[in-house]
Amino acid sequence: MANCHKLFLDYNKEITPTATQRQKMKTSRQLLEVKIANTLFEKLGMRVTFYTQGSDAHKMKTIIIKEDGSFDSDRGVYLLSKPSVSGETVQGYIRDAVKDHTKEGAQHRKKCVRVIFQCEYNIDFPAYYEIADEDFAYMAVKGQDWTKDDPWHMITWLEKYKDSNGQYIRMIKYLKGWTSKRKANGKMPSGIALAVWTARHFSIDAENDDKCLLKLLNAIKSAVQYSVTCYAPVEPFDDLTAKLTKVQKDNFIEELKMFCDHAQKAIDETDQLKASKIWRKYLGDRFPEGLNEEDEKRAEKLLASASTVASGAYLGRSGSINSISGTPHLGHRNYGG
Repeated sequence: MANCHKLFLDYNKEITPTATQRQKMKTSRQLLEVKIANTLFEKLGMRVTFYTQGSDAHKMKTIIIKEDGSFDSDRGVYLLSKPSVSGETVQGYIRDAVKDHTKEGAQHRKKCVRVIFQCEYNIDFPAYYEIADEDFAYMAVKGQDWTKDDPWHMITWLEKYKDSNGQYIRMIKYLKGWTSKRKANGKMPSGIALAVWTARHFSIDAENDDKCLLKLLNAIKSAVQYSVTCYAPVEPFDDLTAKLTKVQKDNFIEELKMFCDHAQKAIDETDQLKASKIWRKYLGDRFPEGLNEEDEKRAEKLLASASTVASGAYLGRSGSINSISGTPHLGHRNYGG
């Protein structure tokens, strides 16, 4: 079996926004927050707080760079009491505050206002109000006024499934990388649906992200084979796949079946290069190519020699490095040029 665990770790780094990218987005977000806070105080006489949620939430960080090179951040706008106007009106105030901030402008979507930074990132601003004695927030929904829906409870639920090795988080990101790649073939489930499915079906395989992903894919396939649904584990307990049409759901099942079949072939493959090419079909060109069988064997020998040297080695008469007899290997700082 070709072990592609290291390739998956490299892929995870490749699809994760860099510190520089994140700082740039944070700077943009802070400028927008000032505009939003000032506008809402002017219109409503109310102060607001902001809370990062969704894939960019502090304890989750499942944010990825999508196939088109962009990534998204979700920053909740929280009013400390119920305003005298509708949720859609509050969304309109937020849009007015930010619509001229970028050349691409802002979209007034159903559950948020999205500010678009072309070819870089999108920042979503959903609006909420809180009630002091309630452990819940109410979200502004275009055309529906205010709905009981608090992302803090969802994030808290998802956090319970985290492992110390970060594999759970990586699995969510791999699924998001796959759906981003395959989106050209039809709309795929949302990131939050993928996260909930992962939480419900994830099982740790600490040293093998490839095997772990296959088990997760097969478990999700079994769960949705008769009906593609994913009910939220917290209020409002809605179906997170409700926006998908029947055709889109059928397409998702077919895509999932194909991924499961080919992922099994990748794991059964003895040549890492061939295995990596299978993974790349579903995860894209950002997934690194592996070594062919001979190169992999040479790499394993080099790693074994390095381990021996590090633990105290001898140079034998034949020039071979071993851990038993010969001239003791002296420490040095010549690591090659």
